[in-house]
Amino acid sequence: MEFPEDITVEILKRLPVKTLVRFKCVSKWWRSLINSPSFVKTHMGRIRSESHLGLASCIILSRYGDSLLSIDPQNEGPQQAMELDFPMLPYFPYYVKGHCDGLICCVVNDGSQGFLLLYNASIREYRKMPIPPNFRSTREVFGLGFDSSTQDYKIVRIPSMYCRLKVPGFVPKVEVFSLKSNSWRKLPDEDTPPYFVEHVFQATCANGGLYWLAEEGDSLRCVILRFDLSLEKFKVVPPPPDELNRNISWIGALKGQLCVLHSQRLSYVDVWGTKDDKTWTKLITIPRSQGSSPSVYGSRYTPLCYTKSGSLLISVGGEGFLTYEPVEKTFRQAEIRGAEHYLQETAYFESLVSPNFGNEHASTSGEEEEGWLADTTSNSSIRQLILGLRRGLSSKSSRRSKQR
Repeated sequence: MEFPEDITVEILKRLPVKTLVRFKCVSKWWRSLINSPSFVKTHMGRIRSESHLGLASCIILSRYGDSLLSIDPQNEGPQQAMELDFPMLPYFPYYVKGHCDGLICCVVNDGSQGFLLLYNASIREYRKMPIPPNFRSTREVFGLGFDSSTQDYKIVRIPSMYCRLKVPGFVPKVEVFSLKSNSWRKLPDEDTPPYFVEHVFQATCANGGLYWLAEEGDSLRCVILRFDLSLEKFKVVPPPPDELNRNISWIGALKGQLCVLHSQRLSYVDVWGTKDDKTWTKLITIPRSQGSSPSVYGSRYTPLCYTKSGSLLISVGGEGFLTYEPVEKTFRQAEIRGAEHYLQETAYFESLVSPNFGNEHASTSGEEEEGWLADTTSNSSIRQLILGLRRGLSSKSSRRSKQR
């Protein structure tokens, strides 16, 4: 009995990425369907709806000269940080510069010119990108986002504070890389903002734009700098109201919107959010943790994502994690082994989006090829669906047996 194609798609688009990657081996038709741009786009729409709930697939931790780690934010019990299988990173210093739709933008310092990578940890694919002129490796500032008007992913290079201070004759400029055209182009000089960004900061992708905390010349004043991915124009976003005139100590994304953190160092922090860069809403007030460590101050909090139980997962100064339950106003120390020291945290959303978006013929995939199953009909069937599910369950069962 044939299984209608529309029902097959409806079922598959609800499955997690790792399951879909295994299901590519069910048949050539399934592989073609799961790899098709229309299916990837439909599946990405479901993932984005989850991000608006504040959930994340995993938290990726970068360690500069060591491998990437992954932890499960929905596991509120003890867990072991897992090392991601990406052999290009452990040997060189690197920074994560931005992320969007399951793609991570990394700059790697290989001791020579350095290189720029896009990596999808879910499907284990990467792409080595062309580098812009006068590329200065990990000291550069980049951001990665999706332009809905052109249906294209863009990497944006903006002026780096390090380059301004350390590079003689440094000329600030903005350049944009299109994944579809596979090329860089420079924006007009008049569109270059008079602001500079620290190279250790990640860009935040939200509300159709990229955001950074930036400094104005020699001033210590920080502003929220936005780059509109469609218009390719910068603007400064007015901060949320604050009678205490506190500095913004963090910007990021929660529940699909731009968020910032105002900290009162010894007492509490306020997390504000905006969907339009104009109207700010206070999402949550987090008191100082009453833990035993005197180093746990609100100014070192980094909100990452919500758990399904409604708690907020927080990184504390690269040294550990807390969960905060806003209804009961209680903290709990997250017990995560193997993640004692890390440099950056990324709230990661899995996806099927390939780093070779717009350049599908490039051969830079880390995905292992598997043999086809015997049935390679042009349409799917109930038998194929059951067979695919059995393969997924069998794989899980095998891993559990090994762990025991």
